[in-house]
Amino acid sequence: MNIIVKIIITFSLFSPFLYGWGKTGHRIVGKIAETYLTKNAKTQIKKIMGHHDLSRMSNWADEIKSDPEWKKANEWHWCTIPDGETYEKDKHSGQAVEKINEFIATLKNKNSKKEEKQIALKFIVHLVGDLHQPLHVGNGLDRGGNSVRVKWFNESTNLHSIWDSKLIDFQKLSYSEYADYILLDEDRGKIRKWQGDDILTYIHESRDLRNQCYNYSGENLKWEYFYKNKNLLEKRLLQGGVRLSGELNRIFK
Repeated sequence: MNIIVKIIITFSLFSPFLYGWGKTGHRIVGKIAETYLTKNAKTQIKKIMGHHDLSRMSNWADEIKSDPEWKKANEWHWCTIPDGETYEKDKHSGQAVEKINEFIATLKNKNSKKEEKQIALKFIVHLVGDLHQPLHVGNGLDRGGNSVRVKWFNESTNLHSIWDSKLIDFQKLSYSEYADYILLDEDRGKIRKWQGDDILTYIHESRDLRNQCYNYSGENLKWEYFYKNKNLLEKRLLQGGVRLSGELNRIFK
């Protein structure tokens, strides 16, 4: 067996959560977040990155998984909260909550090096998005739906993959088109509220919402599943972007 294939298979078997949103989903979250950044936040982000295009940096944290030096980061993209429980540090697996807080502290620290701030910023953009994908706050039983084998319009896949990318890609829109589409129903009151929410708020939302992901009959998911979950999908992408902007605006106030 080809060594690259072996590596991919091994990674798939032992990584509880392979990705959060797929590439398009993370870019949507980044694009929405950029819409609500303050002028000062944009200025400070540009000083760190050379630009303030959040969609452009949104997938870096997944792309570096192929680098052995970043194997340690596999646990940073998710957390588990069993049904009926609340999140407690050191009790539940996954390190997303702790790492977001660490990266926020890095960005606020005047003594942090520019490279450290670049890494911290790229991870925050990605991880906040991850935690709005309901299956990235897993129940601890099925690797965030990765172990749940289903079909998507007759194609073999798993439930996690459907929420990562297949529901999004089914729309046949670019990330910027989809972000603009989601923002058509903008509610300024909700935007302001969501911007003030903390991490524990949205991970417990994902805990409560993930049961809807498992609500289907038969293993071949098609139009009915898409129709039932489209609104939830788009709300979580919107909330992910809005809350990311809130985090960044507080960091760079």
